[in-house]
Amino acid sequence: MTAARSRGSDRGVKARRWKGCRRDLAALAAGAIIALAPVWKVAADGNRNACGCYRSESGSCYCDKKAKCGCPGECEPKGCEEKREKEIEKEIQSETKRAEESARRQGGQVAPAETPAKKPPPPPSARKLTAKQLAELNHLLKLYVESHPEAAGKTTEALLRELGEGR
Repeated sequence: MTAARSRGSDRGVKARRWKGCRRDLAALAAGAIIALAPVWKVAADGNRNACGCYRSESGSCYCDKKAKCGCPGECEPKGCEEKREKEIEKEIQSETKRAEESARRQGGQVAPAETPAKKPPPPPSARKLTAKQLAELNHLLKLYVESHPEAAGKTTEALLRELGEGR
């Protein structure tokens, strides 16, 4: 019997503790309700779009948990724009694949979808010539101009282009 009394008294202590916790929880919930009242007021006014979302007075977007995509350009749940882009990309790929298949069936050859052209690597920078190399280049150019008098009025760049084509 003493064990039953001790259990009963334990229950009383636990019940009193629980009452205090419930009071604290009630105060916490009331504070949250007061803080969210302006947001709920906007939502309750019926400003929701077809997706189940609405904008607050500050311009923030709020959506229900069951909100769905389908309102482009309006307030939508997060991730709808990315989802739409992925769907468009898949559709483009499937249409390209269908076009290639139909072209193969008709007997024509269709080149696979072109990949974006990569930029060619920049040409290596010109190295500076030594004094000996400059003198040798000058001598060679003079010899060329003596044997080709029509090249006397051309620039070195024009001569190099002309000589490069002759290879």
